[in-house]
Amino acid sequence: MSVTTPIATQCHGYTPVPMALMTPDEVPAVDLYRRDLNTGRLQLYRAANVPITQDDLNKLSEAQINWLYAAEIDPEEMQMVIRRKLDALVRDDSVGIRDRFRKLNDIVTEVLSSAFEVNNTDEIVSSSAEIGQLAVRVLCEDEMTAGDLISLMHHDFQTATHSLNVAYMMVILARKIHLVPDAELPAVATAGILHDIGKLSVSDRILSKNDRLQRREQRVAQKHPALGFNRLCRRVDISFAQLMVIYQHHERMHGRGYPVGACDDEIHPWARLCSIVNVFDSLISNRPYRKRYPLHEAISMMDEHLSDGLDQEMYRCWKQYILKK
Repeated sequence: MSVTTPIATQCHGYTPVPMALMTPDEVPAVDLYRRDLNTGRLQLYRAANVPITQDDLNKLSEAQINWLYAAEIDPEEMQMVIRRKLDALVRDDSVGIRDRFRKLNDIVTEVLSSAFEVNNTDEIVSSSAEIGQLAVRVLCEDEMTAGDLISLMHHDFQTATHSLNVAYMMVILARKIHLVPDAELPAVATAGILHDIGKLSVSDRILSKNDRLQRREQRVAQKHPALGFNRLCRRVDISFAQLMVIYQHHERMHGRGYPVGACDDEIHPWARLCSIVNVFDSLISNRPYRKRYPLHEAISMMDEHLSDGLDQEMYRCWKQYILKK
């Protein structure tokens, strides 16, 4: 991994410390703060002179608290620690695939959320590329079943969570249909992570609205593919295929999608693939206005009408994978 790629950001001047990757003897002996889930403010969790035990780490894990924060740690040094530990995690065959993926997903969800929160395009792109490399190493181990994947993903409506879910499922489907050589799967994963980057330019009031959007609000939300394309189209580290995922993932084969109503072969294969898992993840995730649908109900809904306009050959392959016992 590149030692210059920023994989973590500071929280109001504090450096995040990934507790899920630490052992008691590795936890820095500094004041550690915990982020309050309701207010977002940092509160003292453990003073520097009080050691953290394995029991403490277990309780943090049970509470799904993967990060503490410190003001006395150099962020670049901690970034190097995170990269090294994540790299070791995905290569550690002594840890089961489910545990490796769960821990990896917990950490990279926070990493990506932090990058999105800062809204720094360079950091988002570089973190997405690195996360894509890590994810592919785990996802390409054939012991991971559809049930494992779906049960271990997070299912809230946050942009970072959804982006990661779509990336994971794009890798699985691309590999199943031999869309690209395995060496290109990290690029597919990166495209999935970035597919909704345009939403960072849409009001959070619209994205997190508790009711269904009014038509005017829908038109604003539907600008996000073009906004994402405009944000990244001049970068040399984004490929044409990745740009088309960002720009075309809401286009449909029958020409009634958006932003421009492209149809059939006008839609890039990577974008067609993204469209399928994007719809699927939207159904199996909680939204501000509804609870998530069970897996079989989500597939039934896609069969009835939501797969209309999707690439049917790709969809059949995805459905077969999801329903495989």
